[in-house]
Amino acid sequence: MPSKRKSLNATLLRLTHHYSDAKDLFNAVRVEHPEASKKDIVLAALAVMIDRCETDRPAARKLHRLALQRRGEE
Repeated sequence: MPSKRKSLNATLLRLTHHYSDAKDLFNAVRVEHPEASKKDIVLAALAVMIDRCETDRPAARKLHRLALQRRGEE
């Protein structure tokens, strides 16, 4: 499980700079990790956002937007 989480986090961090829209970012992550649930992606986005908030503010903002837009969806 931890390796899946690390892989998801790495994918989010890599793709964050390529997508300006949270929905597009979410869909791109979903393509690379089709087995990941929405909850997994949102939690990974929050984890990466917290990790990068001091050093990469643009990425943190995009990940925050993704987490807010997708939270609670089924």
